Amino acid sequence: MNDLISMVLSVIFAVMLSGCGNTQPATDKAEQYDHTVTTEQKQTTQSKKDTVTEDRKAVSDTVKADNTNSDNSDTLIVYFSRTGNTEKIAAHLTELTGADTYVITAAVPYTDEDIEYNNDNCRANKEQNDKSIRPEIVDKLSSIDDYDTIFLGYPIWWGEEPRIIDTFLESYDFSEKTVIPFCTSGSSGIETSERNIAELTDIGELVKGKRFAAGASKEDVKEWYDMLPIGNKSNENKITLSVNGNTLSVTLADTDAAKELSQKLKDGAVTVDLKEYGGFEKVGALPWSLTTSDENTETKPGDIMLYQGDQITIFYGSNTWSYTKLGTIDDVTADELEKLLSGKNITVTLS
Repeated sequence: MNDLISMVLSVIFAVMLSGCGNTQPATDKAEQYDHTVTTEQKQTTQSKKDTVTEDRKAVSDTVKADNTNSDNSDTLIVYFSRTGNTEKIAAHLTELTGADTYVITAAVPYTDEDIEYNNDNCRANKEQNDKSIRPEIVDKLSSIDDYDTIFLGYPIWWGEEPRIIDTFLESYDFSEKTVIPFCTSGSSGIETSERNIAELTDIGELVKGKRFAAGASKEDVKEWYDMLPIGNKSNENKITLSVNGNTLSVTLADTDAAKELSQKLKDGAVTVDLKEYGGFEKVGALPWSLTTSDENTETKPGDIMLYQGDQITIFYGSNTWSYTKLGTIDDVTADELEKLLSGKNITVTLS
């Protein structure tokens, strides 16, 4: 009898254990733990500046954007992006233009360790310190002959374009192409990379490019694109300023003086000698007077002002006085302007 009771109790206990197992599978705890770890990892990763990993699929040829209304069949958007920041700008640009897109893909992909800025021996440090290095590109374009205008995007590494951009530029003939650079960076400007590009290969026309912050919006990209001197776009509120071999883009102000300046420059470029004044500006006489609408203004680096009707002043520092605004130099930092303008007298060309 005792044996029979023990057997029955054993069966009941086994059934109870089985029922408990079905209500809470053993894998639930493991999945919950994995999810918690993954969330923490994501939060940690997102908090690190410029270290977002990318899974990059190589592009073997141009990829047509989904925009059947586009007339930009002669335009190509080329970019290299390691952390995804430049890729976002390129995506905005592709959406706006409907142009073809090509991704520059390294034969040996760049890892997080490769761009470890504080490690002097990391791959990117070694490449940026040696201008002769040319990282290999896979899935190259067979030709760029079908394109007249090429947007070229890249991150700024140590103040310059990554060497893989140099590889791309030396792979094709740009002598009859219009090249428009754009870049992303935390603070560095685009000017050094533009000079490198101009010296690296023969380019038909190198248009002044644009530096974007990592979080730049589609509206930011559109504002820049709409002002570019390409296609049939109106560019009435833009002029260029050349100084010491550097060509800078200037957005004109909404003043009568600025409109008159733009109109006069249509007759030809004007060269002006500028003298140092006050340790914060350059001043020189224009060949004609412009309509004044002076206001008490606190200037900032890059501002171009009209003084006393016929004096043009370009600021690399700040001052407060009564001026008529002519415009602002685009996408140049205060430090870059100071290096370019401060000290000795200079000559500039407006066109």
